[in-house]
Amino acid sequence: MKNNNYGTGYVYILSNKSMPGLVKIGLTTRLPEDRSNELFKTSIPTPFEVSFRIATSHPKEVEKKSHSLLSDCRVNPNREFFEISVEGAIEAVRHSAIEMSGINSWSSGSVQNLNENDRVTLSLETGQVFALISFSNIFSNQAEIIDLWQVHSNCDQLELHCVDSTTKTSSFSSNHPFSESDPVPYLDRENKVMNGMINGREVLVAGDRLVWIPTVNDRTNQQGVIFEACGAVQVISRTWSPVIGSHGIPLILNDFNYESVWPEAKKAVDRALKLGVPRTWAPRNNRGDEWTEFGTDPQPAEYWLPQLSRRKNNVKNRKTKLCT
Repeated sequence: MKNNNYGTGYVYILSNKSMPGLVKIGLTTRLPEDRSNELFKTSIPTPFEVSFRIATSHPKEVEKKSHSLLSDCRVNPNREFFEISVEGAIEAVRHSAIEMSGINSWSSGSVQNLNENDRVTLSLETGQVFALISFSNIFSNQAEIIDLWQVHSNCDQLELHCVDSTTKTSSFSSNHPFSESDPVPYLDRENKVMNGMINGREVLVAGDRLVWIPTVNDRTNQQGVIFEACGAVQVISRTWSPVIGSHGIPLILNDFNYESVWPEAKKAVDRALKLGVPRTWAPRNNRGDEWTEFGTDPQPAEYWLPQLSRRKNNVKNRKTKLCT
């Protein structure tokens, strides 16, 4: 099993009224607004505006791919400015995120351990599936699928926040306290930039395994990706392009519409089910013990998104490294 420290950064698009027709595409581990403010110098009459941002655990790769896709639009090879519309730049960054921060960017041969303070952000693709696998009794050595989730639109985002207690986590499906509230409704400190709509909020406990399964048409990934929770994990799914179901309301992560299983999905799940017992384990049911309570200790937005902190060098940011 592979041990890493995972963090989340941003690839951003900046525009400026004084530079019509040009955008800047860059990366940062801080808020894009902080980077934008740094670029506003006396030689530029107007400030930069953050036109778009995407969170990712692979910001270097997403930025590099975006620059490559737009190489013909690059104004200067030594500068990150491109002669393209904001809409065109957004399309390039979104495409790059799926390719460079999607399922094929993770090692499918090793189990990815999720340790305390890790922050993982996955770029999703329509039709992908997640299988939640758990041991109801660690002594039985028998794992089982307890839930299936489905991605309904491209560039949806799955966040895995590894915390020190289940009391900070909540689940839609279990109706835990605060499960329907958005812990990070805004992406800036001034509460002007709304975050994507939450369409899933679930919980992993120690020993749970989450299998990321490729789409039925994906022949490049034959095994999927397996994440193993070494402690409590808050799972949050977001969408910027809600898909309306037949019932007239947006589909959520828990809406599973597949009626059959394709070979790659079966192979990925079978591999996870055959793994040995996890290194750590906790029961999913609530017995009244403090360590199995859920949703009793909600946290502020800057806990889930440390970049929102006004401290210049946030300690939590220094503890994690971005996945490369």
